[in-house]
Formats: sequence, structure tokens, C-alpha cells
Amino acid sequence: MKRLLSEVYLHLIAGVIALGILGISAHTLWMDRLGTWQEAEKSSRNVLTTIVRDLDSNLELLDLSLKGAMEGLRHLSSQQLSPDLKYRMLFDRAVSANFMASLLLIDRNGNLIADAGPVIASRSLNVSDREYFTVHRNTQHLGLYVSRPYRSRAPDGDLTIGISRRLSDADGGFAGVVMGSIALNTINQRFEHLSLGQQGAINLFRGDGILLTRYPFDESQINQELGGSPHVQRLLKDKSGTFDSVSPIDGVHRIISFGRLEKYPLVLTVALSVDEVFAAWERKALVLSLVTLVLCCAVVGLTFLFQRELRRRTRAETKLRRIARTDDLTGLPNRRAFRETFEREWRQAIRSGSALSLLYIDADYFKSFNDRYGHGRGDEVLRAIAGTLDASIRRPRDIAARYGGEEFAVILPETDLTGAMRIADAIRETINAMAMAHEGSPYHIVTISVGVASAQPSRGHERNTLLEAADQALYQAKAAGRNAVRSPGEAFVPSRTSLPDAAA
Repeated sequence: MKRLLSEVYLHLIAGVIALGILGISAHTLWMDRLGTWQEAEKSSRNVLTTIVRDLDSNLELLDLSLKGAMEGLRHLSSQQLSPDLKYRMLFDRAVSANFMASLLLIDRNGNLIADAGPVIASRSLNVSDREYFTVHRNTQHLGLYVSRPYRSRAPDGDLTIGISRRLSDADGGFAGVVMGSIALNTINQRFEHLSLGQQGAINLFRGDGILLTRYPFDESQINQELGGSPHVQRLLKDKSGTFDSVSPIDGVHRIISFGRLEKYPLVLTVALSVDEVFAAWERKALVLSLVTLVLCCAVVGLTFLFQRELRRRTRAETKLRRIARTDDLTGLPNRRAFRETFEREWRQAIRSGSALSLLYIDADYFKSFNDRYGHGRGDEVLRAIAGTLDASIRRPRDIAARYGGEEFAVILPETDLTGAMRIADAIRETINAMAMAHEGSPYHIVTISVGVASAQPSRGHERNTLLEAADQALYQAKAAGRNAVRSPGEAFVPSRTSLPDAAA
């Protein structure tokens, strides 16, 4: 006995050691992974903050240039100035906006009034078809507008976005547009010095989900409408944040930090590839996992001598579970518990001279139910019947048990046949009232048949006679068309009223 206990203790110690090794390794890897993730988030947020500040300051200079041109244009209408002074009045602020590719003043017909070139109206140009013109012409109170990318009509033909404001006349009518353009390559040049990995990316979205530009640059991906993507909707919904997602643009899984520019309808994202972020961690995890595996194998080797004992204990536990008193499916006492209880109550009835009643219950057409609805639904029906039985017996000594398959039994001590019949019929009515659909039954619902038997046991009286009587009564209930309660000896005359009208 002591040897057995020693072996068990050693087995437990070995298990604790193995679990400890696994736990420490798993915790170390998890904490290291969490730290790697947090460091990637921090890095992407820092890069994002730097870029957002740079874009904010440059766009603010560009916006000031637009407002300066608008203010200068209002003064020109009341003054007679030389072309040089006119140019300075219109575009003096544009000198500081090195982010800007061009600055144009457009009249209500889309014709060029002036640009930031050396001479006012130095070239002929009509932009009435451009988005930055039509949107202001059609909408009065739009404020600053960022256009979709378009190809410039300049000789180089660069992809450009327009930042524009509406010009209004004295009556508030549309008088034209002032527009500053930004070449996409000017924006992308500011990202080239950043180290984001092979699959890292920077995206600039308009407030409605239009992709304005992307680094690394791929013209085929620009100007996509991504506002319907859950990924982009999250960017547009919140002011800033960090999350991981699969990009709708190229399908790469990334850690994404995003932020909205404070004064402008733009959202910037800095995204790092999850695979690249965890590449070093995965190599470390592989090494640590191999070391852990070696240690655990050593522990397993130490416990190998105790496998016979473990197998013996496993067989013993399996046997104990098999003979347990409770039915796993319904939670009711099982057939073994029923037999033990029946024998005990039989002996008690002999001593007290009281009646003992027994109900045998069977789910009608249960095989066809399983064939039609499946065993999963069948199990639900058995649990429902079990719950009804358990709820229908209220005295402490009454017991309902699962006898086997779809069969149940109820033991009713100190209950005569009349009382038992009343309880049985109440159970049957309750099952009917549950109206569990069963198209394979002529009743179209789940029903039960109940056999009822009662006896006043005495010495020399065989207890099996009561069991056989209840079984015979159940047979009579089924012969009566099912959905019935019968006791031994009850006659049954078949008639059309035995079945519901739907089955007749």
C-alpha cells in the first residue's frame, strides 16, 4: 500500500513539474508576444503622430494661401492696381506653402482668373469638369473640400489632389473656386525615409473612405471607394485608435494605427505587417518550445514506470462511471438506482402494510421521431419528459427514473391505484400541453403511453409481479392507440375517436 502511494505521489509530482515547465514557458512566450505587440503599436502610433503633425501644418499653410487669395480677390474689385501688385495681393501667402503644386482662381464658368505663376492670367484654362469645381458650384456651404485624385493638365501630368474653397458674390451666389493642388508624389516623398518593413503601408483616406494615396505607391490602388468596408468604416467612425485587421486593399494582416487630422476631412493610417512584427518572436518561440519539449519528454520518461498503475486506475474509474446511479442525459436516477429503490420500497410496504404503485412510461413513436428529427432533438424530448416527471412527483419518497432508451419508471410509495392513475394522466396531459412537434405520430405531437400497476405487498409476495403488471399495462396502453393510460385488465375497444381528427 505504501509503495502504491509513493508511486502515486511521484506521478503527481512529475505531473506538477511538467505543468510547471509548460506554464512558465507559455507565460514567458505570451508576455513576450504581448510586449512585441505593444511595441509595434507604440511604434506605429509614434510614426502616425509625426506624419499627422506634418500634414496638418502643411495643409494649414495651403489653406491660409487659399484664404489669402480669396481676401485679395475681394480687394481687387475696388482698386486699380498694377499686375505686379495684383499678383502680390492674391498670392503673397502662397510663397510659404511649399507643399502646394499650384494655386488657381477660377470664375463661375470654370475659366482661370489667375494662378500663382509670374503673370496674372498667363494661360488659358477651363476646369468646369473638375470635381473640386462642380462640388462647390452645386453645394453652397461646403467649406474646405478635398478632391479625389486626378491627373494634372500640366505637361508632367502628375496625379494630384485639389484643396479648394468656394468663391461667393455679394449676394451669396456662386462666383468661382480657389484651389490649391498637391501632387501625390510630394506627399509620398515624406514617407520614403520611414522604415515600415517590406509589407508596411501608409494610407491617406478622405473622410468618405476614398483612398487618396498610399505608400508604397501603386497607382492601380489609388482612388478606390472603400467606405463600405468594415475595416475602413472603423477608421472613419473613431477619431483615432489602433487595431489589427486584414487590409481590403491587398489582403495583408496588419497592426493599424489611425488618426483623423484635426481641421481637415482626412484620415491617415500607419500599418505594420503582423507577420513581420512577430518574425523574431516566432523564432524565439520555436527555440523555447523545443527546449520545453525536451524537458517534458524527460518528465514523461520518469512517469513511464507508473503507466500500468495509471491504466488500472483509469479502468476502475471507467467502471465506477458506468455503474453510477445517475443517468447522464436526463439527470434522473438510472435503472440500477431504480432497482435498488424499488426493492427498498417493497420491503418498506411489507413492514407498513401500505400500497405501492408503479408507472411504466414510454415515449410514443420515438424511433420515427429520431429518424425524422435526429437524435439531438430526440435527446431534448427525453430531457423534457424527464423534467415533467420530476416536477409531477412532490413527495420525498416518490422517485422517477430513466429505465432505458425512451422508457421511464415512477415509484409511488403509499399510493393506491386510483391515485396512481390520476398522477399518470396528469403527466400525460402535461406532455400533450407541451405540444412538441412530431409529424411521424398520428397525433402530430410528442405523446406518451403509461402503464399503471398497484399492489399491497406481503411476505411471500413476489415483487416481480408488480413489475410485470406495470409492463402489461403499458402494453395495453400502446395497444389502445398510444397517448393513453392503462392499468392491468382494462379493456379497450378500438374506435375512430381513439385518434385525433387529423389522423382519422
